[in-house]
Amino acid sequence: MLDLAASESPAPDRPILLEATSRFDFDSRDYRRLFSRASASAFQHPDWLAAFYRTMAPAHDAEPLVITGRDEDGELQLLVPLVRRQDGNAAGWIEYAFLGVTDYACPVIARGTSLGPRTAQSFRDAVGPHAGVRIGPVHQSHLRQWRSLLGIEPSTLDFGAHAVRYGSPYAESRRGSLGIRRAAGLDRKARKLDQESGPRLELLEPDEVRPALVAACDWRIGRFPDDPLVTAHGLQFYIEVATNGARSGLARTWRLAGKDGPIALVFGLVDGTCFRYILLACDYGAYGRFSPGILILDRAMAAWAAEGGTAFDFTIGDEPFKAGFGCTRASMHEFRL
Repeated sequence: MLDLAASESPAPDRPILLEATSRFDFDSRDYRRLFSRASASAFQHPDWLAAFYRTMAPAHDAEPLVITGRDEDGELQLLVPLVRRQDGNAAGWIEYAFLGVTDYACPVIARGTSLGPRTAQSFRDAVGPHAGVRIGPVHQSHLRQWRSLLGIEPSTLDFGAHAVRYGSPYAESRRGSLGIRRAAGLDRKARKLDQESGPRLELLEPDEVRPALVAACDWRIGRFPDDPLVTAHGLQFYIEVATNGARSGLARTWRLAGKDGPIALVFGLVDGTCFRYILLACDYGAYGRFSPGILILDRAMAAWAAEGGTAFDFTIGDEPFKAGFGCTRASMHEFRL
């Protein structure tokens, strides 16, 4: 199992005041300091949440609802990014800042912060009137934080998350995770593609991201139901995260390019030594016979290992191709109030 949560050392109880706001600056020094001290995931990074509330929330008519927790000195110790959506009820349905793009719902809690027994009631009071609260999808590694904050038990979702850890040396680890036969098959396709197009894996710079994602959007039109990338707001969201993330270190966008132009693209988030894969797009019309999606993922994994990465997380969804990379499945959950 890929552990997404760092251990927290116990700390003396200090009162935490929970409040709700519809306006919060995720680019602020206040939040960046909290995030640096928290056991959250890359999906709670300032670059991700700032773009989420700027582009995704308005497109879904979702009102920002951010729960903050400050200590007696006014220091931000806790944050939960939520949205309120109207569903025929004046109070509105409240859910985590997911909207089809945030794979891991996690509270942002400073390490060492102790949540007392009245925290769950304080959270409900801060949220205010509602038709219901839905928190998910929650990786099994984040269950403890949510239990301490909400005071209830979750239900298990019908899909999981999949990740593979690297061994050393990487080439040997790759053979072990893929299997000798699959690794040999990929290598044969890679050699054939090399002979036809001479492709190279490129790590894109910030100014190269927008045109690459626009091309990726074109490749994916009609391929997946409810694909955020092929909407105007979804494309803009990913462009913002990928561009700003290329500057801050949050994101990597790799492109496989041949002599006749781009072949495939992979985009994802950096979370310590783990890479969290989010988007894959390929020119299947021209290169489908070479399995370009599997090839670019294989090369991106090698590139990440060369950077010192120790894990490649394919995130949520039980697509069969993930098992082919030797992934381990982790359960996903949802809390409802």
